Amino acid sequence: MTSLLKTRFLLSLCSGVALVAGAGVAAFARPNHLLPQYQVLGQATQSAQSTDTAATATIPASATPYSGSGATASAQTGASASSASASPLLAKTARLRSVLTASPLASSAPVYGPTRPPGGLDAATGVPALWQNATIGQIGAMADGSVQQSDKNSPNGVAGLDATGVMTAPVSGDLSSATARISAAGAVGRPLAERFADQLNAKDFGLALDGKTDDTAALQAAKNAAASGAVIQLPAGKLALKSAPTGSTPNLWQANGTLQADGGPLLSLGTDVLESTLEGGKYFVRGQTAADMPPVLRKDLDITHSGGTAGFVMNLEKGNCTIPSVGAALNDYVWCHSTVLNSAAFGGGQHVAQASMAQRPANALADGKGSRSQIWAGYDETRDDTGQPSNIAGSLVGREIDVYANADDPNNWRIGLQLQIAGADSTGTPGRIGKGIALGNNDSTSAYGIMIDAAGRFDTAGIDLSRSTPVNNAPVLNIGANRNLAFSDDHKPHFQFDSAAYTLRYWYDTTPLFSVGMNGDVTTAIANPGSGVAWTLGGQALIGLNLSSLTTPEAVRLGAGQALSWEPTAVVQTRFADGKLTEQVAAGVARTLDTQGNETIPGAAHNSQTVVSLSQPTASAFVAQGKAAIGLDTTSLTAPDALRLAGGQAVSWEQTAAVQTRFANSTLQDTWGGAALRTLDQSGNETVTGSTLNSGMTTHVNNSSASAVTVTGTAGIGVNLSGLATAQALRLGSGQAVAWEPTGVITTGYTATGLRDANGSTTLRALDTAGNETLSGALTPAAGVRLPTFSRAAIKGMSNLPIGTTLYDADDDTPAIYTSAGWKLATLGAIP
Repeated sequence: MTSLLKTRFLLSLCSGVALVAGAGVAAFARPNHLLPQYQVLGQATQSAQSTDTAATATIPASATPYSGSGATASAQTGASASSASASPLLAKTARLRSVLTASPLASSAPVYGPTRPPGGLDAATGVPALWQNATIGQIGAMADGSVQQSDKNSPNGVAGLDATGVMTAPVSGDLSSATARISAAGAVGRPLAERFADQLNAKDFGLALDGKTDDTAALQAAKNAAASGAVIQLPAGKLALKSAPTGSTPNLWQANGTLQADGGPLLSLGTDVLESTLEGGKYFVRGQTAADMPPVLRKDLDITHSGGTAGFVMNLEKGNCTIPSVGAALNDYVWCHSTVLNSAAFGGGQHVAQASMAQRPANALADGKGSRSQIWAGYDETRDDTGQPSNIAGSLVGREIDVYANADDPNNWRIGLQLQIAGADSTGTPGRIGKGIALGNNDSTSAYGIMIDAAGRFDTAGIDLSRSTPVNNAPVLNIGANRNLAFSDDHKPHFQFDSAAYTLRYWYDTTPLFSVGMNGDVTTAIANPGSGVAWTLGGQALIGLNLSSLTTPEAVRLGAGQALSWEPTAVVQTRFADGKLTEQVAAGVARTLDTQGNETIPGAAHNSQTVVSLSQPTASAFVAQGKAAIGLDTTSLTAPDALRLAGGQAVSWEQTAAVQTRFANSTLQDTWGGAALRTLDQSGNETVTGSTLNSGMTTHVNNSSASAVTVTGTAGIGVNLSGLATAQALRLGSGQAVAWEPTGVITTGYTATGLRDANGSTTLRALDTAGNETLSGALTPAAGVRLPTFSRAAIKGMSNLPIGTTLYDADDDTPAIYTSAGWKLATLGAIP
C-alpha cells in the first residue's frame, strides 16, 4: 500500500512538472500517442543523454508532430540547440523534457514495449493498463501534450477543431505586446497596443457610463492622453458629469448613443466639438467657446486639375432634398438647408446667420492667360418644369427675405436687403460696380409680369434716392426712351419720351395732353370745354407768371374777343372787341381806348380822394420830381394819420432803400441793409444792436443831475454781460468809482495810487501797482494767517523790501522778518 501511494505521488509530481514545462510552449501541437511514430519513443529515451546541451529529444523527421489549423508550433523535435537558444523559455522547457525522458527513476525496470492498451482503467491503480509496467519517465513522455476529451472547449482546457478543421482559440490575459497583421497584401504586423491606440476610447480610461458613477475624471484622463485634434470615442450609455473636460488643445468627441445621466441627449462637452446623433441625424456642437476659436465644421476643396467635362459642377458640399408626390399634400414645411442665429450680445461686432464670399486673389492674372472665369458669391435657381401655369402647378419664388420687428426704427437700422460696395484696396484706384441690382432674362421670350413689385406700406418714400451721389451728372432714374412711366393701375396717365421727335409727352390713355420739345417749346392739348380750366396756378409766389426773360415781341397773345380777367369772378376784365380796348371794373362800368388814342372814362373826378390801382410791382406808384420846399405837406390836412402803411411796409430814408423804418412782428424797427439796428416793442422796451461807432453803442448825455441809464422794474439780472464776447465787461474813466449801495457812500475806484475801496472819503483798503495792500483796520482771518514760504537762499536774495515784511524760512523752520538791518529770524518758543 505504501508503495502504491509513493507511486501515485511520484506520478502526480512528474505530471505537474511536465504540465509546467508544457505551459511555457506557446501554441504547442497536441500529439496522438497511438500513432506509429510514438511507438519507438521508449527506445529513443534510453539513448538520450541527461545534459544541458541536449536541448531536445532526437526524433526522426518523420515523427514531427502536426500542427493544428491556425497555429504555428513554437518548437519542433529534431531542432538544433542553436534554434532553441533563440527562445530561452523554449530551450529550458526542452531541457526539462529531455531530463524527464532520459533519466528513468528505476533503471532496473525493463524497457517499455508498447502494446495496444486493452482499454479502460485498472480498478486498483486508476492507470491505463498500457502504462502499468511503464517507468515514470516513459509515462511523462507519453502523456506530454496529451488531452482528455473533457478538456476540449472547456475553461482552462484547449480549443478543439470543428468539422472543417478550423480551430478558434480563446484569448485572455495581457496581449499588449502581441502583434497582428491584416490579410491585405503588403501589410505588416504591428503590436496590438499600438493598434488600439489608433482610436482613443474613453472606456479605456475607466468610463462607467452607468448614469450614476461620476465620469468626470475618466473623460479628463482621456482628453489628457489625446493629442491635439485627436478623436475620442464615447460608447453608448449614460454619462454622469460634474464638469466638462478642460484643456488647451482641441479634440473631437464621437458619441455613439451616449446620453446624459437623465436620459437626455448629450449636447455639450466644454469647448471641444461633439459629434453625435440628435433626433436621428448627424449632430455637431460646441457648447462653450473661447476667443478666436476655429469653426465647428470646416470643409476645404482645392481644385488642382485641368480639363474635364464642359459644364460639370464640382461641389465642395452637396445636399439633395427630394419630396415625392406622396409628400406634396403635407402641410409641414420642408427646408433643405436651415441656419438659425440667436444673438443677444452687445458691442460693435456683426453677427451674420450665413455668409458667402467669392474672391479673385490679387495674383490671379500673374500667369498672363487673360480674363478669368466668372465668380459668384451666391447662386439661386428655382425651376418649374411642369410646363403648366402657376394656378395649376403652384407658386414659385426665387428667394424670399422676411424681416420681423416691433416698434419704430428711427435710425433706419432694420434693412430687408442691403448692398454695399467698396474698393478692394483702400490705397488703390476706387472700384466701380457696373450694376447694383441687375434684372434680366436668360432667353428672348420669357417676360416678367411686374419686374419690381413694392406692395408694402411705407411712411417716408417708396424709393429714396436723396442720399445718392450722382457722378458725371448721371441720372438718379433712367427709364430709357419710348418707355412709359405710369401713375395708376390702368396705366392711362403716363409719361413717355419719344426718341424720334425727341419730345417728352404726358399722355392720358392714347391722347397726348402735354409735351416739351428739345427746344423748350411747350404744347398743351386740352379737351375740357365745359367747366374746366386750361391752366391753374395755385399756392404762393412773388410773380405768378414771369416772362421778362423771354425774348419775344408778344408776351401774351389772345384770340379775338378773348378777355383777360383780373379777379376770380371774371367781372373785372380787359379785352379787345369792336375796335376798342375795353377795361371793365363792374357790369356796365368800363373804360375804353380806341385805335385813335381816344379814352372814355364813365365817371367823374372825386374831390374827396384819389384812388390809384396799380399793377406794376417794379415801378413807383407816385413820383415827384423837380424842386420844392416840401416834398409832401400834410400840415393843412385834418386827419389823425398823416401817412398810413400796411403791415410790413417800410419808409425808406434814402434813395437806395437801405435805411428803412417799418412796423413788423409787433415791433417798430429801424433797419440798415435789412438788419434791425433798433427795435421798440409795444411795452416800450428798446433794443439796440449797435451802430457804426467802434464802441458798439455811444450815448451823449447833457444832464448832470440825472442818470445816463436808469433801469427800473423787476428782473433776475440787472445787466447781463455773460453773452458778450469781450475781455473788458466794464471800463471806467480815471477817478470814476462803482457805488455799491443807493447812497453812493461805499465805492470802489482807481486813483493815481492804485485801486481803492472807500467809505465816503475814507480809504478802507488800497492796492498799489506793485501788489502791496494797505488796510485801514485790522486783518482778522478766521483760519489764521499763513505766511508765504521760501527757502533760506531765496529769502536772502530779497532786498529793499518794506520794513516788517515777514516770510516763512522753510530751511530754518521759523518766520523771517525784514528789518532796517536786513533779514532776522524770529525766536519761537514751545506752546505751554
